[in-house]
Amino acid sequence: MEIEIKNFFIKNQIPLDRKFLVAASGGPDSMALVDLLRQMGVDLAVAHLDHQMREGSEQESVVLQDYCSKYNLPLHEATWPKSAHPQKGLEAAARDYRYAFLEKTADKIGARYLLTAHHGDDLLENIMIKFLRSGIPREMASLKAVSHRKDLIVLRPLLPYSKADLLAYVEKKNIPYVVDQTNSEAITVRNRLRKQVIPLLKAENPDLIKNALRFSQEVGATEAFLARQTRSLPDFTELLGAIRIDQEKMACDLEIEKAYLEDLIEKKYNERVQLNRALLAAKKTQEKGGLRIQFYQQYCWIYPVKEIAEQKQQSIKLDQPFVFQGRSFQLTVEKAAGSKAKKLVAVLPLKKKMAKEIENISFGSLPVGQKVLLPDGHHAKNKKLFAEKGIPSSLRSRCLAMMAGQEVLFIENCYQLREENGSKMYLYELDLGAKERSLSN
Repeated sequence: MEIEIKNFFIKNQIPLDRKFLVAASGGPDSMALVDLLRQMGVDLAVAHLDHQMREGSEQESVVLQDYCSKYNLPLHEATWPKSAHPQKGLEAAARDYRYAFLEKTADKIGARYLLTAHHGDDLLENIMIKFLRSGIPREMASLKAVSHRKDLIVLRPLLPYSKADLLAYVEKKNIPYVVDQTNSEAITVRNRLRKQVIPLLKAENPDLIKNALRFSQEVGATEAFLARQTRSLPDFTELLGAIRIDQEKMACDLEIEKAYLEDLIEKKYNERVQLNRALLAAKKTQEKGGLRIQFYQQYCWIYPVKEIAEQKQQSIKLDQPFVFQGRSFQLTVEKAAGSKAKKLVAVLPLKKKMAKEIENISFGSLPVGQKVLLPDGHHAKNKKLFAEKGIPSSLRSRCLAMMAGQEVLFIENCYQLREENGSKMYLYELDLGAKERSLSN
């Protein structure tokens, strides 16, 4: 099959007068891509990372240096130190290190577009691996022709072509390349699918790659449709280390709600999850990807399952920074905010009797069973106030509580003691660095 990629740029409206960075391994796939791009005459740079995960990997660099020198292409290289290789999760760690290198290189040379040599066989393998592991359509179609990674636009123009097509191209052009012998070893799921399963499927249908590409495009179109539908859904609020969404404003078709929450989780927590439809429809709590999706009172909450320990009440001094649950605050009688003030959190009363006990002002999580004074003079249990504000029990220890002796002055997002007369104290959240926060502890 004749390989042509210029139409890929036209179809996806990618301007050719930009700087492009191509990730190359020295294998036939990436060497074919580099050569195709070079012939298009674009402003091209090549990036190569030696993962040092197999013997003879240094030969990749030799092949790339020879080619780039011959055609006067900038080549950026780095090595992943063996000392940094983890005992477990080697492939995932290698991918993270590789993309960190590519992102750094792209930023260095001012390239917004990153090209990879993923081809049709890679796409087919990816679909099958994700089908085995999760069966989540969004994951099965994660290898897209155009995608985004942080500030980079990732382009994969070779998805319509097979490994055999690319091998034939470099052989015909007499382009040197390196063969990774580990690809032939049946030591990973991907390799076993490649060597044992996919050949049987291709024998049944030689156009299997076309079907894989069609499947990916159909799932992508469905995702795009759902994404358009979710644009009218409400913005979320980040609160107490969690995400809070108003259920009433989020009311919509179940599939759209599911897509909205799954997309939100992926964007905020970098986790691809498949929410349980039955639990979602019944507004029941579920846990996915280390996150809890909880419907409580009028809100939907999303937050890490790992509990945050209660922070016991401890005394503070006026005008001295203090740290609660990783955030920095300062209590002062001066209304003017300092240069480190991020926002005014609350204006607290300083009654005459409290002025005598100003040294007894404390902060921390609200003690269990602590009652608070209501405007009518009665006292109420704090759990009732939390429930009225829609704050679930697992997040209540994250609410900053200020007390003067045994009297509650303030509970974050929940309660504030009202006192019309008398002096005031001002509670500010501060913008401090890690070193400054450690000095405040």
